Amino acid sequence: MLMGGTGVKQHKRKLGLVTLAVIALLAVGIVVYSGLQSKLAKAEFPDFDQVSVQWNPEGFNELEQPYIGNKDAPITIVEFSDYKCPACKRWNEEVLPELKQEYLDTGKAVLYYVDYPFLAPDSNLAALAGETLYQQNQEYFWVYHHKMSELQGKKDDTWATKSFILDLVRTHIPEADIKKFEKDLDSQTYSANVKKDLMIVERYQVRGTPTVFVNGKEVEDASFAGIQAAIENP
Repeated sequence: MLMGGTGVKQHKRKLGLVTLAVIALLAVGIVVYSGLQSKLAKAEFPDFDQVSVQWNPEGFNELEQPYIGNKDAPITIVEFSDYKCPACKRWNEEVLPELKQEYLDTGKAVLYYVDYPFLAPDSNLAALAGETLYQQNQEYFWVYHHKMSELQGKKDDTWATKSFILDLVRTHIPEADIKKFEKDLDSQTYSANVKKDLMIVERYQVRGTPTVFVNGKEVEDASFAGIQAAIENP
């Protein structure tokens, strides 16, 4: 049976309403999904803005930082770093080995590592995981530090997840107490330690990574040559 003009209009109107309803439902679904994803991200990744520490940073808090070299050496090098930072990866692969050979292994200097997670929420988890391993054994920390740099994913990808980190620890640090590590990571036992590092970041107005200090003075050129110049010509 053919529809009259009015029937066609009504049919089109109904189709239009159905289409609008579907679009509205899709929009609501996207909002709900985004909200769930956001909540999941917050659940997995620490938020150090929510961590309160009553502490006044003086110096770089060296007693609580991972280090390489002679703690009694006259030269103190401090590196601020984010595990997701591509420039930090290059620094670890190109600059740190030279510093280690020339100054750290020879007892001339000590290097302290300070977390500055700022690039993404999973930077926070990567920093907390490093701190958690450090509390077990400093050697575990430096293996983790090396492997995180070596296996670094793309900066804009969320790759430093709990599953990635647990796999890394199981594979490359099998002697670590993985059950205690996971428990401490989930409960964010050492979040205050990372928060202290972020307070040092604010105290010294660090604005990027890698940032390097030599004997308390920021080095503008964080290359080996730049750091060597700062050491030899203070």
